[in-house]
Amino acid sequence: MMFLVPLALVAFGQEGCLFFANAFAYQYNPTHTRATNHGYSLQSRLPSSVSRTQLFVAEVDTPPPPPATKSQNKYDDLIQWFLSSNEKSYISPKVAIRPSTRGGLKTGGYGTFASDDLEEGELLLRIPRVCCVTLDDALNDIECGSDFQKLMEQAGPGSDTVVLAGYLAKEYLLLKEYDRRLKAGEKDDDNSEMRRLSKIKFAPYFRTLPWERGVNAQEHVLFWEDADVDALLKGSLAYDDAVETRSTVKLAIKILDGIISPVIRRARGDEEEVEEEEGFRFPWQSKEEEEPSAEAEILDGLEDAVRGAFVISLSRAFAAPSDANDGKEEDRLEPVLDMLQHSNTPNISHKCADDGAIEVTAKGSIKTGDELFNQYRGEEDSNMPYHKFFTRFGFVPGVTEPVANLIAERSTIFFPQRASV
Repeated sequence: MMFLVPLALVAFGQEGCLFFANAFAYQYNPTHTRATNHGYSLQSRLPSSVSRTQLFVAEVDTPPPPPATKSQNKYDDLIQWFLSSNEKSYISPKVAIRPSTRGGLKTGGYGTFASDDLEEGELLLRIPRVCCVTLDDALNDIECGSDFQKLMEQAGPGSDTVVLAGYLAKEYLLLKEYDRRLKAGEKDDDNSEMRRLSKIKFAPYFRTLPWERGVNAQEHVLFWEDADVDALLKGSLAYDDAVETRSTVKLAIKILDGIISPVIRRARGDEEEVEEEEGFRFPWQSKEEEEPSAEAEILDGLEDAVRGAFVISLSRAFAAPSDANDGKEEDRLEPVLDMLQHSNTPNISHKCADDGAIEVTAKGSIKTGDELFNQYRGEEDSNMPYHKFFTRFGFVPGVTEPVANLIAERSTIFFPQRASV
């Protein structure tokens, strides 16, 4: 295993800031290769977990899962978009998306299934890199790409996760503005702004992602209220890590506000609020290099969007060989493949082809109606303690009991035991 040590101190003016490397350069990744006899070493940042189940169903109010027909429609739209977005995209006609056997409509969780018998080695999915959300999409973004590049140059390790989350949040907020305008009766060809909003590259994919607590059964400590973190986790092994992760994301929100807000305000018709002449600055950098007021107003909706973007990036991104063929890895969000639930005995395998596409095949014979399972990482992997899995991803690998019960019962997963005397 490759262990990347965090802790990069980046200074701006006279003030030092412990930056994003603490939370986001702290990774436990295997060495990835392209196509080999063992297949593609696809490492999800989502840990081993029996299913994407909600943690605090009884303790915390969460939105109910959407109606099955509405959810199914968005997955049908996802497949249609995916197949039409690139000539090399492929989804077997024998593969379907529907409520998972690991919770299903009870939790809002979906999975993929065999709608016909599958033979060993049969191709199920082919996902070209162009269909994946990557750092390149953020850095080449017409509206914010140059500012994202400056952020990475000045912030250092861990900033790639922040930039990817910033790109996701911006596109999601634009998508919400597009939906608002459609609801108000506007049409795609009414004006240049509507034409722009109607062409958001990953729109059908973004609509399937868990931007809010409880969507597609996603639960993450970033979605919690501060009071819940203190009440439920204080004194546990997870508490410090949860507080640090949440604090880092709060800092990222302030920074990304300066990059994203002008774009969203223009889309909303609030151009008079945009101060174009100021250019890019970190939120603590005024023209006089002074830290701004802590009460500076954040763009409406930005906090929730960035928080959701971090949850998506941290819980669903896969590490794959870089497109630059430099032996390095890149994070990708890979549509459809990220729908597969986890099993420690997966029935699919995958590899990275020479052109960077991900090819998913049946690991053995699969019967009609069987759910397809991926292995996010081995449940025997001891490189990351269970409580860190939880604070990073919202899950405890291999544990079927609700995490709420584990915390209430002061499980040793979260609470250290005192030696008896």
